[in-house]
Amino acid sequence: MTNKFDESFKDKIKENHNTIPERLQAKIDDTLAILPDKNLRRKRKKTAITWSVAAAILAISLMSVQLNPSLASSIGVPNILIDKLSLGDAEKVSNEANVIQESNGVKISITNAIFDGYYLLVSYHAESDQPFSETPSLFPEEAKITYDGFESTISPSNEVGEFLDKNKKAYDGIVIFPLNKEAFTVSDTDEAKLDPDILVKGNQIDISELPKKFKLDMKATALGFKEDKKLKGEWQFSLQVDTKKAANNSKTVEVNKDLPALGTDVKVEKIVITPIRIHLQGVQHENAGIIDFLIEDNDGEAKHWLNGSVGVGENGSERMLGSFENLNPLMKTLKVVPYKLDMSVELTAENSTLFQPNGETKLPISKDEYITISNVEVKDGKTYISYHADVPVNEYLPFVIKDKNGADHIRILDESIGSRANTDAVVVLEGNLLDEDYTIYSPNTYYFDEAFTVDLNQ
Repeated sequence: MTNKFDESFKDKIKENHNTIPERLQAKIDDTLAILPDKNLRRKRKKTAITWSVAAAILAISLMSVQLNPSLASSIGVPNILIDKLSLGDAEKVSNEANVIQESNGVKISITNAIFDGYYLLVSYHAESDQPFSETPSLFPEEAKITYDGFESTISPSNEVGEFLDKNKKAYDGIVIFPLNKEAFTVSDTDEAKLDPDILVKGNQIDISELPKKFKLDMKATALGFKEDKKLKGEWQFSLQVDTKKAANNSKTVEVNKDLPALGTDVKVEKIVITPIRIHLQGVQHENAGIIDFLIEDNDGEAKHWLNGSVGVGENGSERMLGSFENLNPLMKTLKVVPYKLDMSVELTAENSTLFQPNGETKLPISKDEYITISNVEVKDGKTYISYHADVPVNEYLPFVIKDKNGADHIRILDESIGSRANTDAVVVLEGNLLDEDYTIYSPNTYYFDEAFTVDLNQ
């Protein structure tokens, strides 16, 4: 499965850090520090839009689930990609497409455009006369949306794909574009795009104000990740995306819940539920720290966090969007639990304990709650740690293991497995963590006393 991070993007951020607000740079540095080697590849054309850097970096988690196999045949997207992206009921917001371009012996067909009002997922099929020398990757160097004279340059956040044959001549992939309100309201010719505070306002979802249709144009002149192996050519595509399905099959629930106990101006503004995602939108001030949220439905099922973005204004105001899987169309309520992630947290008896690889480890995460590690085993030079909790926890980074030299051991994102009903989550780490004494700690501060429930039928 293709799932890579663009090292040149990391380097570019580091080289140009002086153009990024201090608060945003801190978030980028914290995130880069915990990224595994294999992650997502992305770039952004609008360098003036400061929040987009964080959006590109923070949209980094994709979890695998088993879904209805008939969905793939009904919308023309392979099962393995539907599963990888946790697409829920994607058929309700899919736009069939049949746009074909051929160049340098490679034929690429755009098969579908799934749009839920925020995420635009463009699926494609690639066939080559000769075996691909590497993973194709239709990561466009140019992409824009237009409607009624409006034009806005956009960039993908990531891409996933899979070869269909052993000879590597056929490949299916999906390119993912996050399109917030700013993408539809700030034109490439609009000077407002240079104002961070205006762009912070644009980092939100407003499905009711979308145009009824928009055109997506995208162009690629090379396929692949590795510069010396890229297949050169020219593939240009233009397709219409209908937004009515997103509007008719989505619901916005106004929340406007203030959380003063967490810091300055912390508020959950609204929850947007689409057939493929649950989007949570909130605001805060930079002084509040790095705040995020966990959610679970009325059946007690925690919703896996998939990705997110943050907008940072000049005055320290921030707007964040968090996206979660939506696999239960019958849910009636959502419980929202705030938490803070701090990689430099001081280790105490309230957030750390001795790691017990040959027995049960109970890691405290609040006064009365624990993460319980039930099994640890080493396979092929990696340590597999099974754990569960009675409350929602941050599965992206549930805990960190520190060795006697003070070095932190952090999960391998691509290989770790989220929890499901009656199953434990599994964290995978490099190396053998059975060979010496370790301390395990939680970098997360959970505010269970500040949790609140949202009625989705209001």
